[in-house]
Amino acid sequence: MKKTILTLGLAALTLGGVAASAEGPVNARQLNQERRIDAGKRSGKLTHAEAARLKSQQAAIKREEDRMRARHGGKLTAQDKRIIHARQEQANRAILQQKQDSQRGRNHLKIG
Repeated sequence: MKKTILTLGLAALTLGGVAASAEGPVNARQLNQERRIDAGKRSGKLTHAEAARLKSQQAAIKREEDRMRARHGGKLTAQDKRIIHARQEQANRAILQQKQDSQRGRNHLKIG
């Protein structure tokens, strides 16, 4: 009896992990992009306006992802994933470009 309960519990955990990992790469990338924007603002590599534009771009991608999930019962199709990936690639290039341009914001890092 105990063995059966333990087996069922492990199966439930495994299935839950699979469901979470299916949407994981999209959400992990989104979080990573937002962290890069925040780090760029703190270091002074991004101005306030640049960071706001980039965050707005990330929010638009998230809204698009949410609409796609709503259309397909909470899941992303392979085509949806390709579209989101392409949008995130575009956002990645925008972050890199803005961090490397000559405009600088205030450096909020506290050293010392």
